[in-house]
Amino acid sequence: MSVIGADRDARPPVRGGLFRKYLVSFLVVVSAALIANNVIDAIFSYREQQRLLIAVQREQASAAADKIDQFLKEIERQLVWLSQLSLQMLPPEEMRITGIRLLRLTPAISEIAQLDPQGREQLRVSRYVRDMVRSNTDLSQSPAFVDAKARGIYYGPIFFFRETEPYITVAVSGADGGVIIADVNLRFMWDLVSQIKVGNEGNAFVVDTRGRLIAHPDLRLVLKNTDLSGLSQVASALAGSAGSDADSVVTDLAGKRVLSVHTSIAPVGWKVLVELPTHEAYASLYASMLNSALLLLVSLFCAFIAALLLSRRMADPIRALTEGAERIGSGDLDQKLVIRTGDELQTLGEQFNRMAERLRESYLTLEGRVVARTTELAQARDQAIEERAEAHHARQAAELANETKSRFLAVVSHELRTPLNGVIGVLQLLDNSRLDERQIRLLTAAKVSGDTLLALIESILDYARLEAGADKLEFRSFRLDQLIEADLDLLREEAEAKGLTLSLSMRGDVAADVAGDPIKLNRLVLNLLGNAVKFTAQGSVQVDLAFDTLDAPGMLHLSVTDTGIGIAPDIQERIFEDFVQADSDIERRFGGTGLGLAISRRLARLMAGNLSVRSELGKGSTFTLSIPLDRAQLVPAVVETRPPATKLSVLLVDDDPVNRDVGHALLVRLGHEPVVASSGAMALELVRSGAFDVVLMDVHMPEMDGIATARLIRKLQLDRSPRIIALTADLSDRTQGRLTANGIRARVGKPITLQALQSALQAGVDDLPGAPVGASELTAGSLIDDDFFNDQEELLGVPRLRGLRTIFLDTCLPLTRSMVEAASMGDRHHMQRLAHRIGSAASALGLERLFFQCNGIEADAARLPADALEAVAVQLEATCRESIAALNERLRESEQA
Repeated sequence: MSVIGADRDARPPVRGGLFRKYLVSFLVVVSAALIANNVIDAIFSYREQQRLLIAVQREQASAAADKIDQFLKEIERQLVWLSQLSLQMLPPEEMRITGIRLLRLTPAISEIAQLDPQGREQLRVSRYVRDMVRSNTDLSQSPAFVDAKARGIYYGPIFFFRETEPYITVAVSGADGGVIIADVNLRFMWDLVSQIKVGNEGNAFVVDTRGRLIAHPDLRLVLKNTDLSGLSQVASALAGSAGSDADSVVTDLAGKRVLSVHTSIAPVGWKVLVELPTHEAYASLYASMLNSALLLLVSLFCAFIAALLLSRRMADPIRALTEGAERIGSGDLDQKLVIRTGDELQTLGEQFNRMAERLRESYLTLEGRVVARTTELAQARDQAIEERAEAHHARQAAELANETKSRFLAVVSHELRTPLNGVIGVLQLLDNSRLDERQIRLLTAAKVSGDTLLALIESILDYARLEAGADKLEFRSFRLDQLIEADLDLLREEAEAKGLTLSLSMRGDVAADVAGDPIKLNRLVLNLLGNAVKFTAQGSVQVDLAFDTLDAPGMLHLSVTDTGIGIAPDIQERIFEDFVQADSDIERRFGGTGLGLAISRRLARLMAGNLSVRSELGKGSTFTLSIPLDRAQLVPAVVETRPPATKLSVLLVDDDPVNRDVGHALLVRLGHEPVVASSGAMALELVRSGAFDVVLMDVHMPEMDGIATARLIRKLQLDRSPRIIALTADLSDRTQGRLTANGIRARVGKPITLQALQSALQAGVDDLPGAPVGASELTAGSLIDDDFFNDQEELLGVPRLRGLRTIFLDTCLPLTRSMVEAASMGDRHHMQRLAHRIGSAASALGLERLFFQCNGIEADAARLPADALEAVAVQLEATCRESIAALNERLRESEQA
């Protein structure tokens, strides 16, 4: 043992030194090789990517230039052909007809003029002005005539006709010395550059010989006559420089770095430029470089692990010998030193080796068990995390789908249907008598396309409502025969245009008033009739209508029979499924979404009915609809009127249609002349254009409220200012202070009553007290104020109240749903505005509980905690539905009285 200790003290320390040397050397060599390889590969990839992109863009630019060149050469050939005809000395009228034929054959040419060798105009044919023959207008000094005579062909500068579309003047010289001049529409180039797909953000454009923009996907830049000669790529293109690949990276009009190439259009010297933002052009290269960098990091990490293992393998035997000797030298007899020297130390080392081997085996066994257990735990943990993530994603997907359906109904209806209805309305207002046949044909095509698109949107909206369960029945009284006859009248013109016979047979008490949802029934019937006319090429469409009243409720039976293409037996049930048509040929021939019959069956089942079909392929189909309907009875009310003491011209301003209708009826009943306005801006226009004695002004309106409108009315330079009376149920100190500050002391409360309105109109403004004029006070007890409702019933009559109820249903139910959405998003201000509108309409019908709940939300929404907003909105929606049910019941009682 002492010998071993002496040897240990004599050796220099080597622990870790050899290991670090091997590790650092290996890492330096491998890392240098990997980094150099990646850098060189990135440089070559960058150059190759740039070369390929430039080649692709040059091909796009050349293709566009070739198309424009072909277009101009075709125009030139047409003009040369026309000039050759002039050699034949054709009569002027025949030449004019030939020119008109050329205009029809070549839509791009808008005007042609034929000049004799002296430059006098002999013929002019135009799309925009009256044709002229032998006008002898002297055009000998025009550049087109001079240059065409000198060079044989002339291309003039670009000009914009009526500041909308670019044109160019082209002239060619004929063999007889005359010149043919044509104005050519270059809209072709706009369409061409817009169709060039340069990545996702790139574009192509064309400049003339002065660098002025003449074609660009953004039409506004062209109409501004934008000068791009200051851009380096445009200047280079105009100078005729090809440039290097490095010069192709320039700055565009928006200041972004782009990869730009250009080419020339030979006849006119224009330049076609194609540009692609560098961040998009090199996106794949950047991604490749990022992948290479990540691969380099992984390689370096692997090299580090390999170096670590190799160095350790080389240094560990020496380290183990040293450590074993140290442990044995310290007196640990359990440790044996392994030294192969061929003497006693070797024997001692062998014993140490056997002991170390046993320890190593025990360690490996234990390590394997730990790894196995750790792996099992990690797998269990990963599985639990994955299942939890899947559940979370599934819940999010379900919530998102539900939210998407709700937003679809609210947004698409307004964003698609409203502007489309405007377009169709404008088309219908166009005067056909002032249009030529081509314009009438285009107008008709636009109308048909608009109607088709509107029908498609309606189908998708109906499907979405039914799928989401958001479509509810809205019961009202109507007559079956009138509804069906109106639907037939809508389709009669289309049927007659196809030569079809459209007939109707009725039996039973079809002229009776029934209670149901006429809007959904009308939609269902129109779907069936529209399909019958659409899929019938010849023959007839027969409609059979019957209403069976033997049992309660009655049963509507409607069948639509056509002699159309028929439906195969194996597909007759499938056509009621979503997005299913009989076959692909029908879809190509007739179009459609495959939703019409699916929606029709869902509507039938929503109304507790059924829709079925019987059909024979090639002979026709019969669709049968059966729906239960109750009978309805209407009893009109009679109200006496008395003339007023003084007849006034009154302007009623209110944003709510129910209040406008009630107020108009009350003013007519009092014998005055009412005019209604739905906004402050509309009221200002009416006051400017007409003289009014009194203005009844709603205080709370969107955009411009009543007080602001009254202030602007007083500033108008009028011969006689009208008296302004405020309409409001808001008794807050703030509102009363604003009214007083703006000189409005006359007020009528809501709901508006005959007595309060008559009193306010008879009194002078300066003599009225500051308190509101006596309006019927509502209490927050029952759903309907019976006394107030009786007054309205006596004043307006039951039919008028039913009309007000319909308006209330169409406006307030959507508003309550919007309030629930606003509450979920925490939009308190929007909730207050919605509450004011709902409460204003409710007050006109005496719905007192709904009225006071709306007043409470309007007053307290700003102070309510966030978690209470949605509960308040949901409660208001429930009260609204209860109030509607109570109103329906009250109207039913009044009708039966």
